[in-house]
Amino acid sequence: MHQLSAHTVRLLSSAQVVASVLNVVKELTENALDADATAIDVKLENFGLERIEVRDNGIGIRAEDAPVMGVRHFTSKISSHEDLETLQTYGFRGEALGSICAVAEVTVTTKTKDDDVSVQYSLDSSGNIVSQKPSHLGQGTTVSVQRLFRNLPVRRQLYSSSKKCREELRRIQEVLTAFAIVKPELRIALYHNKVTDEVLQIQTHLSLYFFYFLYSNRI
Repeated sequence: MHQLSAHTVRLLSSAQVVASVLNVVKELTENALDADATAIDVKLENFGLERIEVRDNGIGIRAEDAPVMGVRHFTSKISSHEDLETLQTYGFRGEALGSICAVAEVTVTTKTKDDDVSVQYSLDSSGNIVSQKPSHLGQGTTVSVQRLFRNLPVRRQLYSSSKKCREELRRIQEVLTAFAIVKPELRIALYHNKVTDEVLQIQTHLSLYFFYFLYSNRI
């Protein structure tokens, strides 16, 4: 990875702001797709306010890139603004993970095909690694986001209504379904509160299967 030049940073100065649970899920899912994942599991606890986990089977993050993976304006997608003309990824700013770290507790567990074991990294609010330990997970990356908006009580207060929480959950379903439509080869699953919302799990899988079937038969 490499740090973007000041000139490029200024051109991309529309800084990404994490304003909702949906933002977090969407950004982490796009990161997984950029890592060539073919399977993505999204797990939420308490509508994502207590915990959001996005696990993929992508290429993983190299050990030499790990120290800057959560630092803003470090990216493997582009080197300068000229690269925007040939961009073929969802993300490129190098801001998503850093922005999430600023408003939540974040751990990243990752393993490439060349690594013997996966490593779990704990990041601070600036995206710097504060601790690391070996993990049992296989190839790919798992990002765990806990206590979202812990330091922004006004933002968290927006989710005090059960109606607002369920609306956000519905929007997350819609976004993940859209990804499934665009990428019919992708296996994607959404879970909420484990056993509590089993019906949601079933409905999500059925809707994704339906769109997969519909899309496949139109080719």
